[in-house]
Amino acid sequence: MKLQQSSRKSMILWLWLTLTCVFIFLVLVLAIRQPSVQAIDNRLIQLLDPIRKPAVIAFFTKFTDFGSSNFLNPLIVLFMIYLLFRKKILAFILLPAVYLLERGANEILKNWVMRDRPDLPHLVHATGFSFPSGHAMNASSVYGMLILLILPLIRKQWARYVWVAINLTMILLIGFSRPFLRVHYFTDIWAGYFAGVFFVALSAITLIFVYNRKR
Repeated sequence: MKLQQSSRKSMILWLWLTLTCVFIFLVLVLAIRQPSVQAIDNRLIQLLDPIRKPAVIAFFTKFTDFGSSNFLNPLIVLFMIYLLFRKKILAFILLPAVYLLERGANEILKNWVMRDRPDLPHLVHATGFSFPSGHAMNASSVYGMLILLILPLIRKQWARYVWVAINLTMILLIGFSRPFLRVHYFTDIWAGYFAGVFFVALSAITLIFVYNRKR
């Protein structure tokens, strides 16, 4: 089977993205062992103290839940129903599959790295190890998948921009909420982002491969 030139270029770009995600993740694994990086991580959390006002804390305490399983499970089911209605069977399968794989991978990675959470007063309840952030990984994988799978189904250009902006905003704010609430370091967030994007990139490669095979 030969890929069309445009598909081949897209495949190569997504492959490079998967490799980049793996490389940066491994660099972060090594970096967080360095005292200087740990010191910077702690300092960055402390720099947020001036904006930790009651109203802002209340906002991010609620907003961080958009990256939790309690919210994402029904959201995924909702979009699975939509994808089934649109007869996008592969997308219907990929969305929950990526989420389940990402959740399992997060648990494995946390137990491999075994980084403790910040030794600061947590503003929300959090248990387990810190690296990579589960919320950041959830956000980048699920909302990233929603961009990948739903964007081609949106016809109007302005709506496409809005859809991307909404999902990127969710990813960024959910990630920011975790160090703001003192339950993660910023390096945990970046690691979670790259780990999540890795699964999105693999999904894009799968879509390209299957689409070309059908043709």
